[in-house]
Amino acid sequence: MNTRNFKCFQAVYEERNLQAAANKLFLSPQGLSKIIKSIEDEFGTSLFIRSKEGFIPTESGRLFYERSKTISRDLNDLFSSIEALNDKEKRFKVGFAAGTIRAIDVPSVASFMADNPEILASWYEYENENVIQQVVNDEISFGFVVGKQSLTGVVCEHVKAVDLVVYVYKGHRFWNESQIELKDLRDEKIISMNEKYRVYHDIVNACHLNGFAPNIIAKVDEGESLYLLSKNRAGLGISPRFFPETDEIKVLTIKDAYTWNVYGIYREDSADKDLAKKFLAAIK
Repeated sequence: MNTRNFKCFQAVYEERNLQAAANKLFLSPQGLSKIIKSIEDEFGTSLFIRSKEGFIPTESGRLFYERSKTISRDLNDLFSSIEALNDKEKRFKVGFAAGTIRAIDVPSVASFMADNPEILASWYEYENENVIQQVVNDEISFGFVVGKQSLTGVVCEHVKAVDLVVYVYKGHRFWNESQIELKDLRDEKIISMNEKYRVYHDIVNACHLNGFAPNIIAKVDEGESLYLLSKNRAGLGISPRFFPETDEIKVLTIKDAYTWNVYGIYREDSADKDLAKKFLAAIK
């Protein structure tokens, strides 16, 4: 008996049809039938009644299904627990602030991780402050964050600078411009990344300093949505320059706007500070 047999039996039990179950499992009906027969031979009892209506579970079949589901859940929990322990043993953990994965050289990061299996990166983005606190609290070994950090005992090195731009759809009054001022956005509908992103707060603060509150009509969780909404004339998208110009979208710079800067941070007293230095050198 093995977990594969459990899955095969459960599929037949749930589908009540050998062909449908075989398709679900990417097996031939003949091969699946042999697996079910081998389970029945092992237990010395029939688990299904074969009929024109399909595979009808016997009382033993119903009992086996309930117990096999419990065993499958327990095994999945066991595998998850072991995987979590393995991840915990990988001491060099990397965190990403929202948006930073787009800015860094992903192939270089992935290559360095492959060469250094003690590194664990979930490739999940957190709020900027969350990543900073995880580094400060020694919960992770290295963080990609937005904005220069001046923290006692924390090394902060510049990794990448990206321009903050406006995505303008064809036909908009700014279409023939190459650059605008922030105050020009006063009466415009704005599409922005959501509050998880540092850039959202920077945009709001900058607009307030210029004497107006931005009319943000959409806050999105990823850049593709911002780009799509801008392309479909919902409003003007503001974000770091991650997307190219097309026949339908033009990219405008903002006069005197700051650049969106990504930094790598780690603790000076980290046990893996030497690896952190190598990591920075590999990705810059």
